[in-house]
Amino acid sequence: MWFVVRCRSGCEEEILRSCRTRLSPGALDEAFRFRCERFWRSDGAWRRVERDMFPGYVFLQSARPELLSEEIKKYRAILPVLGEPGYLIPVYQEEENYLRQLCGEQHVLRLSYGYRDRKHGCDCITKGPLKEAGSRILAIDWHRRFARVEVPLARRTAVMWAGVAFDGCKEAGGAENRSGSLCACSAAQAGRYPFG
Repeated sequence: MWFVVRCRSGCEEEILRSCRTRLSPGALDEAFRFRCERFWRSDGAWRRVERDMFPGYVFLQSARPELLSEEIKKYRAILPVLGEPGYLIPVYQEEENYLRQLCGEQHVLRLSYGYRDRKHGCDCITKGPLKEAGSRILAIDWHRRFARVEVPLARRTAVMWAGVAFDGCKEAGGAENRSGSLCACSAAQAGRYPFG
């Protein structure tokens, strides 16, 4: 079972290191944070970088949640960031499954590829983890190479940024892309982008 722990943005790696060393292997199976690949423009060139997907949050996996909770109570005296009520928030199974599907076992959201169909006024994602995201994609900024995506997390909806890149498809609606599959693309309605 996964849990989300809220912490100060920028302290995620320190919290993860600390949890890995101070919590017993019986209480903690894994401590991690989600990352996403993006393109970042620097010195006039686009570079592939990894950024935090959920800044200010770390994830703990445990097969024994009650033991994890007990050990974290002791740990809270050392680390005031965990002193807030509701510091250990469960991630529900369907949310965990969705995040696993989206990011894989490495907890990294890889780049998605697509193009802007100017003829039909919509965006097409042709490959990558966002291909099946459907109405969860709120907007795509091709100029800055990212998409805003809704992700379910702890019975709430978090909005995160995902990396997108051009895949070289011709900008024609319904045209076959390089992989030979049909790019289903229709006009965006009410700010939603229907893909896949």
